[in-house]
Amino acid sequence: MSTTTITFAIFGIIALCIFVVYMSQARERARIEKIRKTNQLTERHRRMQQLLYDLPPQYLNNELRIMIAERAVETVGELIKIQGDARLERYLESDMQFLNELREKNPKFQAVPVTTEAKAKEVRGILEVLHNFIEIQHKNKRLDTNSAKKYSTQIKLAVCQSKADLFAGRAQQASKTKPRVAIHNYHSAIDAYKEFAGNPQAQKHISIYRQKIKALEAMANKDNEKFKEQTKDNKDASAAPKDEDAPQNKEWDKFMDKGDDWQIKNQYDD
Repeated sequence: MSTTTITFAIFGIIALCIFVVYMSQARERARIEKIRKTNQLTERHRRMQQLLYDLPPQYLNNELRIMIAERAVETVGELIKIQGDARLERYLESDMQFLNELREKNPKFQAVPVTTEAKAKEVRGILEVLHNFIEIQHKNKRLDTNSAKKYSTQIKLAVCQSKADLFAGRAQQASKTKPRVAIHNYHSAIDAYKEFAGNPQAQKHISIYRQKIKALEAMANKDNEKFKEQTKDNKDASAAPKDEDAPQNKEWDKFMDKGDDWQIKNQYDD
């Protein structure tokens, strides 16, 4: 075998090894990219589900809800292209059904009370996810600037509403037994809307809270008057002579009048 043949053979082997290594690395990079993309899409779909089902309905209108549902359907579709399985097909069917219901029926959803600080904190966290979603939609040219600003304002109002709802819930719990505490919480609920005092939705809630404060103040004043009357009656009763003690005093005086007879009897007994 000539030197030239040997040289070409060596170079061929080296090239083959390089090609094998390159293909192996390419497959590994493709595998890693597939995992990364799958995780990214799975996390995105999880966030969409969180916005649709974990966020109390009163903080999300159907216009935004439809946009989120559309993104959820799109995300599951991309996942199916990467790794199709029956579970993803069921997700897609469920998301499509919910999206069609939103488009065709424009359903109303029952509000979920926010009564604890933990729940209010959870709501604010989900609203932050919603805010990031709007920013990404705008960055990807899916939303124009005016729409992005409108939705951002709605989200900020929802944050204020979540704080107000927490105080209103506390006020409602205290209204029957501690009207003054309830009044304080309703004032705090009004303060939560101060950034949006001119917003019609905020004004509606503020008006309701003020009506409740007025009713509670009337109740508290009535309780104060009742307490004052009871206090006055107790003072008058304590100042008046106690007739029930009179028979006891008479018996004591009668006993004292017999003092000499008692001494005589004792002397006689001695």
